[in-house]
Amino acid sequence: MSAGSRRAQELARQQALAAAKRHRERRIGVVAALVVLVLLVGGGIGFQAWRTRRAPDAVPTSGAASLAPVAITDGKPIVLGQADAPVKLALYEDFHCPHCAEFEEAYGSVLTAARESGKAEIELYPMSFIDAGSESAANAMACAAEAGFGASYYEGLFTNATLRWSDGQLIALADQVAPGDTERFNSCVRSRAHAGWAASIDAAADANGVSSTPTLFLDGARLDLANLTPEALQTKIDEAATT
Repeated sequence: MSAGSRRAQELARQQALAAAKRHRERRIGVVAALVVLVLLVGGGIGFQAWRTRRAPDAVPTSGAASLAPVAITDGKPIVLGQADAPVKLALYEDFHCPHCAEFEEAYGSVLTAARESGKAEIELYPMSFIDAGSESAANAMACAAEAGFGASYYEGLFTNATLRWSDGQLIALADQVAPGDTERFNSCVRSRAHAGWAASIDAAADANGVSSTPTLFLDGARLDLANLTPEALQTKIDEAATT
């Protein structure tokens, strides 16, 4: 065999080995991708199951001052606080909005203190544009307000903002914040008694020029939340209450 033939055979052998190596690497890559996909899908399914089935965490309630029945009227917000409060706050939130949960963590104590001290009345517009859980939570919020424990239930919804809000979870939350006879509330949740009201709140928000959450108005003036600190909000409420 000539030297040229031997070189050609060696080149062909090396090319075959390289092709086989590339084939093995592709197979390994495909298998690895499938494993990752299975883990991601399984993790996603597991997370959604956890969101749907996990019971709500314990809720710190703000006291008996928050327990007052509230009338539910289509297109009108849930009013929390004293009707004669000098400051009127209009708050638009979605119970599945991550930024709303962040807003509550930062500003919730300021708003609660203003409401419970009698400085501010809060008009709550629970919007429901993110997912089905938003609508379920908005309906349950109306049921809770009508039953007389709206403020505590509101706190509980944001304490457990990652839950999917199945009927069972919404009812379990009521058992935490208003232990006792909640059968009327339970029926209200299961029957979606205020689903029409929830839709009317979205329409009212649109009519009021609100397309994102959270959005906060103080005495009709929209606040710039991007440049607002909790201390600044407290100052604005205090100043408005004395003018």
